[in-house]
Amino acid sequence: MGSSPMSRTPTDASSPSPSTPVTIYYFAKEGKDSSFSSVYPELQKPTKIPFQKGLAQKFVQPSGSGVDLGFFSLDELSKTSGEVFPLVIYAEACPPDEQGHQPVNSIRAQITLAVIEKHNNELQVKVVKQILWSDGVKYELQEIFGIVNSTEADVPDADDADMGKECVICLTEPRDTAVFPCRHLYAVHVEDP
Repeated sequence: MGSSPMSRTPTDASSPSPSTPVTIYYFAKEGKDSSFSSVYPELQKPTKIPFQKGLAQKFVQPSGSGVDLGFFSLDELSKTSGEVFPLVIYAEACPPDEQGHQPVNSIRAQITLAVIEKHNNELQVKVVKQILWSDGVKYELQEIFGIVNSTEADVPDADDADMGKECVICLTEPRDTAVFPCRHLYAVHVEDP
């Protein structure tokens, strides 16, 4: 466990700008208005990494920009500690202007809070919580009706690429709609025959 795994996350970055900054934080906690900071600032300075917009892309953290996870116990990596998450992936859809000013109530970001677990002698990222910030409003994404915490072990002969991608209502169509905080709406796009 002496080396840092590269953070990889599938994204659907559909921002109006040509690139979407992605910032990786290690052992971070949430501050005011969707900001995050590391509880170990000397460990690594978070760097915004430009990421081109588009659907179904994979983000690979540049080599040398991570943290040597060998300094931490598996217990520290695999559990949240109060408000501190071992891994935070912060993708902005509307970055600040060139002077660094963020227009009031215009933050648009998807934040993935995760832990790092060891399975079959490999470190893997497990998403614990997802947050959307839009125009100053925070939305916590949650499963509504469905298949919560399903894993490969729960579904024999399951294809890893297809796990959790289907609608939790009809179980055949792909998910394509965010869930509202009222928890009353879940929509699936079905094409006409």
